[in-house]
Amino acid sequence: MYIDIHNHVLPEVDDGARNISEAINLLKQAEQDGIEKLILTPHYSENRFVNEKDSIIKPFFNLKQACLDNNINIELYLGSEILLSPNTSSLLKERKISTLNDSKYLLVEVYPISSYWLFNLKEELYNLSLDGYKVILAHPERYDVTHNNPNFIYELVNDGHYMQINVNSLKPKHPNHKIVRKLLDANLVHFIASDAHSLHSRPLELSYGYDFLKKNYGKDYADKLFYQNQLCVIKNENIEKGVISKIRKKLFFF
Repeated sequence: MYIDIHNHVLPEVDDGARNISEAINLLKQAEQDGIEKLILTPHYSENRFVNEKDSIIKPFFNLKQACLDNNINIELYLGSEILLSPNTSSLLKERKISTLNDSKYLLVEVYPISSYWLFNLKEELYNLSLDGYKVILAHPERYDVTHNNPNFIYELVNDGHYMQINVNSLKPKHPNHKIVRKLLDANLVHFIASDAHSLHSRPLELSYGYDFLKKNYGKDYADKLFYQNQLCVIKNENIEKGVISKIRKKLFFF
């Protein structure tokens, strides 16, 4: 059984499920795949998807009722995927944006190209940790800084933050597969999630990723990254990271 902490199933609020029917089909897909719990994480971005906490509570309860009406046996929780900005800390203090299941855990993302960052990422994450939050960085394998300097992720984890990679990056032909393997080898990954948007574009499935991890890294590692750490988030409990290591750089000889 699996728990997903990053998806866009909540309908009609962002670029994910377009309506309640599509959301129900995604949840049926998830149930067939063995997903038993789901933290819904609609986008929060100040210039595009202004999904403040109060505005997503009603769609959340409507979806929970639709699950009951359609005999879908999945537990739903509410959260957000927050596009990090210099205003994030203030918005959290004002309780305008959702943490994951009202826990101290935050799911945040940044712009993919670091040259566009208008603030110091490490400083912003540090300030959030001072506020008592535990920050999960969504899909670090998609950011150019990770490819240019994978040990930047080591530094973030060493600073106390967590990493969530997308399950589709585990597919061997995916362009981010190699960097994900490096992060996994160095024990720098804490969650694997679907980032589901539709039935066909990043579907709500995790089982193939679990099988890949179990085969290549062992059952204990797979269980942590697909279920146990996620359960700690839901319960607002601490997560043990274990020993991490830096990523070795390739040496070129001429």
